[in-house]
Amino acid sequence: MNVLISTLAFIVLLAILVGFHEYGHLKIARSNGVFCEAFSLGMGPVLCERTDKYGTKWRLSLLPIGGYIKMFGDADATSVKECIPEGYTEEDMQKMSAFRKKPWQRLLIALGGPLANFVLAIVVFFGINAIKGIPEPDTIITVVSKESVAYTSGLRDGDKIVSINKNKINNFEELTKQIKENIGKEFNIEVNRNNKLQEFKVKLYNEEAGNKKDIKQLGVTSTSFNYNKTGIVDAFTNACKLTYRIGAQNIKAIFKVFTSGKAELGNVGGIISMFKASAMSAERGLVDFLSMLAMLSVVLGAINLLPIPVLDGGTVLISAIEWVIGRRLSEKIIEVIFTIGLVIVVGLMVLGLWNDIAHTTLFAKISSLFK
Repeated sequence: MNVLISTLAFIVLLAILVGFHEYGHLKIARSNGVFCEAFSLGMGPVLCERTDKYGTKWRLSLLPIGGYIKMFGDADATSVKECIPEGYTEEDMQKMSAFRKKPWQRLLIALGGPLANFVLAIVVFFGINAIKGIPEPDTIITVVSKESVAYTSGLRDGDKIVSINKNKINNFEELTKQIKENIGKEFNIEVNRNNKLQEFKVKLYNEEAGNKKDIKQLGVTSTSFNYNKTGIVDAFTNACKLTYRIGAQNIKAIFKVFTSGKAELGNVGGIISMFKASAMSAERGLVDFLSMLAMLSVVLGAINLLPIPVLDGGTVLISAIEWVIGRRLSEKIIEVIFTIGLVIVVGLMVLGLWNDIAHTTLFAKISSLFK
């Protein structure tokens, strides 16, 4: 696919995801009487902005890598003395300061972003279900984890799984069933790669010091779909179930990164994986692109609900604690908590980027220069 079109698809996808997330925060904040100073799509230098009737500056910024909403007083108590908009008094702004809101209000504001992402996903999934049918994952591999048995066996992104031990695979559900039946075994998997059939041997077990350890996952992800027609009620029900299932699976996967050690670290993806997925879905058409948008919207919402400071879930946790104990946590405690959270989040981002680069041929090319 043309690099320019791929890049544009990625920027549009990111803008929608971030835009809905931040708009969710803004709506809940306004409904709780918080003054929102700015809403920005993108980061860095401001390209253009306009101010709405509520005094909020809507901005389009240079770097299309995220966005933010700036609420008055969302830093600390001293913020109520800064940047008081024209037409407002300091007393007005104290009432409209995020810092001075009750813990349950700050909790709701933090939940606004993830909830907006879940609503977006349900609406998109419902629209696709109602118009085209309920999506069923195809067997075209979108991402192969480098640490997985699939990768070490020779499977790669873009392969279409055709059969396992000569048993034809028509959809991802049949693939999952076959994988479960072959845990702890060796089997042949046939794929279509660039319109040519190729066969690979896969071992769903490891042998260490004479001990056999079963492997329960192949390690592939598909974002290509087939569609089955359905009614309106089933379309909505499926949209809700799918949103919940994707969110739960991603939260479990992230917890595994912290609890299962090195084996799960290779499954963490970053911005390059997101770019590849958006480009591939856009190449397959609007419906697949919208499906990818909905899936990533759920992922963004679910990740932000994790009880990690810096993320929305961390704010929810701190607000809940303050609500229960009936007082603010000290600034020193909050600073330490958020520093730890920042280290965790940045660490995951660096790990994701590292894995993305490792999945490309870049390392191999660099290594070849020294041979």
